[in-house]
Amino acid sequence: MYDYTSYEQDSGANNGGNNGGSSEPDKNLTLTPYAPIEGDLDRVFGNANKWGQSLGIAMTDVELVDGCLYHDPEKGKYKAFSWREVVGIDPADPEAPDVTADDANQFLVKNYGGTEKRYELVEAVVMANDDDPVSIENVIMWYGGSDRFGPKSASKTLAKILTTHGREAVVDDSDIHNWLADTSGDNILRGDLQDRRVAFFEVKKQSNQSDRKYHHPIVKDVELEQDVTVQNSNSGQQGTLGADDAANETEPTAVADGGSAAASAPSEPTEVPPAIEDFISTCQTLGYDDPEKAEALLFDLIEDAGNDLTENMVEDFGGAEAVVSRVFE
Repeated sequence: MYDYTSYEQDSGANNGGNNGGSSEPDKNLTLTPYAPIEGDLDRVFGNANKWGQSLGIAMTDVELVDGCLYHDPEKGKYKAFSWREVVGIDPADPEAPDVTADDANQFLVKNYGGTEKRYELVEAVVMANDDDPVSIENVIMWYGGSDRFGPKSASKTLAKILTTHGREAVVDDSDIHNWLADTSGDNILRGDLQDRRVAFFEVKKQSNQSDRKYHHPIVKDVELEQDVTVQNSNSGQQGTLGADDAANETEPTAVADGGSAAASAPSEPTEVPPAIEDFISTCQTLGYDDPEKAEALLFDLIEDAGNDLTENMVEDFGGAEAVVSRVFE
């Protein structure tokens, strides 16, 4: 059982193609908080395109340890949700009613301003019931950010703790097009972590700069039962852990998906965050002509834990009214 509470309250000790012989293509996977997986670290690499730079993390022989894996048939992608998100219950809570894998909805339906988004159930595991993990084979996860806010806190943390560059992996924490030191596509996974089996999950942590929470990734060495942290040098051979070094590692700009780090930015941004662009495009595609209906969709998206759009992002853009007004320009 993972003690999520210890990670939520910790002030930041962790900051900082086909694989494994399977004939199946890697699953494009997104994690939401409190839905852990375990797998063998295979490759970490930087990538760049017109949307900016992102960190790719490829893992083999991956298993879902707790929660529900759903498939998005429209995009061909996969997303792991916690039981809290799927049924509104945490099975690990001693006072919670019994939950079994059979309780997972075959279709996870999200309502966005009167429209429905459906995810199809693939697997479900209840760790509190001592269910065996289920195989989801090989996966690749992408960590990036947005033009407005730069790379996300989770993206920067993973680049620092997993790559041979260490802290030097992040060269500009405010520019999504120039934040990574290496976007060659070469494997920059630390040598001591190559093929190591790790637990990988996210928690929601309290920002030290606002009352918001942000998603924070945890990578835990399964054999050593210790967290993977920033190494002491960029040689790539410093061992899995570096607890003394990591204890001093902080993420001062790690607020909810951008947050107050942009407090000094102009009130009328020149760049529209991709998540807000997606919202505007969705409203226009659906032919919305009622601002109240568009606003209802906006707040539904904010409430969706698996969505990139956050209340903090909307506030930094100028508020809900400013975002909705863009739909009708």
